[in-house]
Parts: sequence; structure tokens; C-alpha cells
Amino acid sequence: LRDYEVDNSQTTVSDPLVFLAQPNSIVLARPFADKNNLKVGDKLPLFTSRGRKDFIVQGLFKPVGIGEVFGGNIAVMDVYSAQFVFARGHNLDRIDLMTAPGESIEAVQGRLREKLPSGVDVLRPETRGQGLDKAVSAMREVMLVTSFVALIVGLYIIFNSFMINVNQRWKEIGVLRAVGVERRNISAMFLTEALVMGALGSVLGIVAGYYMASAASKLMGTAVASVYGLVSTPTSASFRIDFAIPSIALGMAASLVGAWYPARGASRLDPTLALHNIEARRREAVLGWKRLTIGAVLILSGILLIRWSPKFLNVRFQFVYAALFLLGLTAFLPKIVEWIARILRPLMSRLGGSEGALAVDTMIQAPRRSSATVGALMIGLMFVFSTGAFIQSYQRVIDRWMTRMLNSDLFVATSQYLRSPTYHFSEELGEQIARIPGVKHTENVRFTSISFRNSSTALVSYQMKEFMARAGYAIDEGDERIARDLLPKGEGVLVSRNFAARFKVGLGDRLLMETPTGPLERPVLGIVDDYRSEKGTIFMDRALYKTYWKDDAVDFVDIMLKPGANAAAVKSEIERLTAGQEQAFVYTNAEFKSWVFGLVDQFFMLNYIQLVVAILVATIGIVNTLIISVSERRREIGIIRAIGGLRSQIRKMVLLEAVAISVVGLLTGAMAALFNTYFMVHTVAMVLAGYRIPFFYPWTMILMTLPIVIFISLLAGWWPARRAAHLRVIEAIGYE
Repeated sequence: LRDYEVDNSQTTVSDPLVFLAQPNSIVLARPFADKNNLKVGDKLPLFTSRGRKDFIVQGLFKPVGIGEVFGGNIAVMDVYSAQFVFARGHNLDRIDLMTAPGESIEAVQGRLREKLPSGVDVLRPETRGQGLDKAVSAMREVMLVTSFVALIVGLYIIFNSFMINVNQRWKEIGVLRAVGVERRNISAMFLTEALVMGALGSVLGIVAGYYMASAASKLMGTAVASVYGLVSTPTSASFRIDFAIPSIALGMAASLVGAWYPARGASRLDPTLALHNIEARRREAVLGWKRLTIGAVLILSGILLIRWSPKFLNVRFQFVYAALFLLGLTAFLPKIVEWIARILRPLMSRLGGSEGALAVDTMIQAPRRSSATVGALMIGLMFVFSTGAFIQSYQRVIDRWMTRMLNSDLFVATSQYLRSPTYHFSEELGEQIARIPGVKHTENVRFTSISFRNSSTALVSYQMKEFMARAGYAIDEGDERIARDLLPKGEGVLVSRNFAARFKVGLGDRLLMETPTGPLERPVLGIVDDYRSEKGTIFMDRALYKTYWKDDAVDFVDIMLKPGANAAAVKSEIERLTAGQEQAFVYTNAEFKSWVFGLVDQFFMLNYIQLVVAILVATIGIVNTLIISVSERRREIGIIRAIGGLRSQIRKMVLLEAVAISVVGLLTGAMAALFNTYFMVHTVAMVLAGYRIPFFYPWTMILMTLPIVIFISLLAGWWPARRAAHLRVIEAIGYE
């Protein structure tokens, strides 16, 4: 079936019969052997289900084919020896088949399905890759959302940049129109410029993304290993032309969309007005009732669709609901900017004097100019606040779940990632731990996956008598007394809420599960909140599981202590017991909670990075807006300087305008985050994970963010303020 390419540069397997006969024989990939200074005949100590054992290196194979898996960190041994040393009984994980020449794979697959017992799947190798792909789909969707948000922020900045462009070339446009250049050519001039800039920016973004891919891959690899227990093979970044071309197209399209409105405004410019001094231009209209109505309809439609849309729709389609709300809010932005600016004017006047009043007056008179920057800040801060709210809501849910379901005093796990798909404890370890002074009782726990209704789900087997004694009150739906009586007898199961939603299972329904020994049917005695698997989870008694699955492996040992027992002392005793014999990771309840919350932060690490990028891009928007403001008010600034205004006052006025813009952006971001948080906890959580998360709004985070945003806005406003303060008075007064 596969060629291991035994390395002839040193030796082949010297005696295949010895290799097969001795259960401690092992063959290693050369990269692993070289890294650990191992050669044929050396001993390699490994932790097995029968304790620490020494294996004899009987041969090496080249780092090609299977030798490349996990970066060459791979060993091969006879399957029957592996069954013995890893206490797998007669169980096999899979049987690999190759069809005879001329045979149809589909036909062989069909015949096998007819003959094999229930609980056995007949799959092609690529479908197992699809299963892993589905496992990490939630991460991919979350990254897609944050990438979409970063693109939206960039869209606002592109809009703002072209508003600057049109503003600075106002007279040039007027001259071109006066000499007969048609409107469509004026528009085409700006759109072509946007197209070229979009292509250049996209290429630079792809180059940066290529070099960021390795770091992102490491972050995701660690997160996947922690959440799913799957260790990936380290790979270097590779350039994907099928990703690059759509990305360039998307960047160019975003540039065209962002530049369309400024280009349209430039093409409709009145040449007579354009050739006048800049102060002669008409004061911009803020909003008409038509635009207000459209904005209100979009906002209302987004909220109603979020609330009432069917849950079976694809999550990407449901992102449209959030987009509708954002479009509606964007339509309202100029009016919102004007309203908030009017509310801020008395406060700014009191705190900043006349400079503060003038700074806010600029926003009142030209809210459209400020709305693009406010929009960029709004989107960036919206996602900061809503992501923070989602994480805090998720942490509260996790804390409640662990308090109710995972409330053992100590946990012993097989891996630093809590569980391993290959290494398991034996039941004897639980018995040994139970004899340690201070231990009240232990529970052997098995965590695995099974096929259910042409899909997969998690299966957890507990010693239900002990489990119900400590966590029986965790049952949200169902009679606890009935469950306490029947579950230890194996006469029913519990299911998680997301399992019930995913498979449309209710209390009292009977689950039909295919097992290696035949069908197993049991009623649902209770529904619990459980978040260890986005696929849903079935809970059953361990004895029932062992009977039908013929598997006595242990993934966790949950430990309850006697009253007054010292958890740290018992943990030390367990570590002493397992030292050198078992690969055991012992956690107190507090340590376990800390590990899980750290995992949540790790899971969202890439979101944090993308949010920082979004805020940095929004900061550029503040610089752009203030440059426009200074450019349009050069004569006003010159007059203020001519009648005795100090440079420090001009600088203060521009900086206070930056502060006002940041405050308006923060308030609109908080407003948008209110609805986006609802979307995330109601729709995103339900579609991706199968359960809703209680709504929690981060008021504390918003208050803590205010001084940070003001500080960033002051930094962003420093250069435009310096530029305004050093304008030559005569040139400024004569500016046209």
C-alpha cells in the first residue's frame, strides 16, 4: 500500500521476523533519528498504556512519503505489537484497502458497505481530509469575518483619500471642465487612478500576507492541536496564485467602490464654482429624507433578519444581515456626526475654549467630510467592542459550564492539549490514584468521536453514578431524579444543547447509534449545556460504552477529594506516582480553568492582530480628514493668524478636532457594536457552534478604550496640526 523507502545508507530492517515477533521493535524516520542521535540498535523510551517502555530501533526510513508526516517525527511498528503495548485489545483504527486492477472503487465501496457490520464506515482517503477541513471551518469563518471588516475599514479610507484628491485638485477640475472635458472623462480619470492604486496596494498586501502566513500557520496549528487534539505537519509558506488573483481583483474592486462617489462628485462640479476661492463653495447638504428612509429600512431589515432568519442558512449568507445594518448606519453617518457634534460643542467650548468650539463647528458645517473617518473608526471599534463582548460572553458561558459540568477537584490528562487521539491511560491508573490519601473517588472518562446520521459527533463516557453525584444539577431539560436512576444502569443518555439543535433531537427521543457490535438505541434523558465540541456531544455510562465499543481506554481521570484534603498535596502525589511511567498532566480545578481561558484567548489571537490593523488604518483616516480640514480652511486659518491668533491656538484647534472625531467614532462604534454583538451571539455562534451565547455588552471596555482612542487621535493629528500652525499668513489669506 505504501513504500516506506528504508534507508539503505546505513541498514535495512536487519531481521523482519525479529521485527514482527518482538513487541518493542520500532522503525524511525531518519530526521527524527538524526535530531535525537539515534541509530539502529539504540533504545527509545516511550510512554505506553502499560507504562514507560524501551523500544529497540530496528531500522530507519527516508524522509519521503510517510517519512515527511509531522516533519519527520514519525515511527512505525507492527500493528499487533502496537495493540499490545498501547492496550488497544483487538481494536484497529482503520483498515486500508487497494482495489484490484480494473475494479471500480465505487462498486467495491458499495459491496463492502453491504457486507460490513454497522458502525463501520467505508470512506475514500480524501473524505478524511474533508472531515478535518470541517473541523477548522469555524476558525476559517471567523478569519473571513475579520478580513471582511478590515476591507470595509480600508474602503472608508479609500473614500476619504479620494475626497482629499478631489479637494486638492478642485481648481484643476474646474479648468478641465471649462475647456470642454466631458464629465465622464473626469470621472474616468479618478476611477483609473483608483484602479491603479488598488492594484498596487493589493500586490503589496499579498506580499505582506505571504510573509505573515508562516506566523498565522503556527498560531492556527497550536489552536487546532489544543481544541481538536490534531497535530499538523509544519509547512513553509507557499504562494497560491488561485488566492492571489481573486485578492487583487477584490482590492481593485474595493478601490473602485471607494472612489466612485468622489469621482462622481468631481464629474458634476460646477466650473464657475470650482474656479472661485475655496470659501465660495456651497455648504454641503447633510441628508435628505430619501437617504434617511433608505438607511432606516436597511437598519431595520438587518435587525429583523438577524432575529428571525432560519438557522439552516449558510453563515456567509447571513453575514449579509450585518452588512445591511452597516450600510444603513453608514447612510445615517453624516446626520449622526452633526447631531453628536452639536451635543459636544458646549463641552468642547468649556474644556477647549474658542479653539474647541471652532473645531466642532468644522464637523457641524462639513459632516460628510468627517463621516468617512468616523465610519472607519466606527467599523474598527465596532469589531473591537463586539469581539470583546463575544469573548467575554463566551468566557462567562465557559465558566458556568465548567462550574456545573467540569467541577472535579483535579484532572489528569493524557496530553498537554488535554487529550490525545493515540495515547490513552489504562483503567489501572484510576485505581492507583483512588488509593492516594485524600482522594474520595475517581472517574475514568473516555472522549471520542462516532458516526451519527451520516455525520460525526463527540461521545463522552462517564462513570455516571459518580458524575450525577457531582454534576446532576447541570441537566437543564429533563427530570434529574429519573436521569440519576437510569443513567448509571445504561438505560439512557444525555445530549448537549448544540447536539439537540443540530440533529433536531428532543427530550424523550430515542437515539439510534451504530456501534462496532451492532445498533444501540437509548432514550434522551436530559439536555445539558456543553461546549467541548461544536459537533455536539452524547454522554453515556462508561460500562455501556465498553460493552458496545469494546474499548476500555481512558482519556481523563477526574478526581474528587475528601473534605479538607489539600489539592496541591494530592497533585504532587499523583505526579510522583506517574513520574517515569505515564505521560500524565495533572491540573487543579483552578489551573484547568486558567488553561481553558488561555485557549479562548489563543483561539482569537488572529482576530486581535487583524483588529490592530483595522485601528491603524482608521488612524490614517484621521490624518486624511484633518489634512482636508486644514486645506479647506487655509484662508480661515490665515485670517485667525492675521488678527492675532497664535500658532499654539491653531495647533490646539486642529488637535481638538481630532479628539472630537475620535469621540464621535467611539460613540458610533459603540452603537454599531451593540447590534453586531447581538449578531455574533445570536447568529454566528448558532451557525458555527450550534448554540447561542448569552448577550453581554462590554461597557467597561468602552470606557477603558476612550483615553486610548483620544491618545491615538492626538498622535494622528500632530502632523496636520503642525502643518496648519506653520502656514504662511499671506499665502493662506490668498489661498484659492
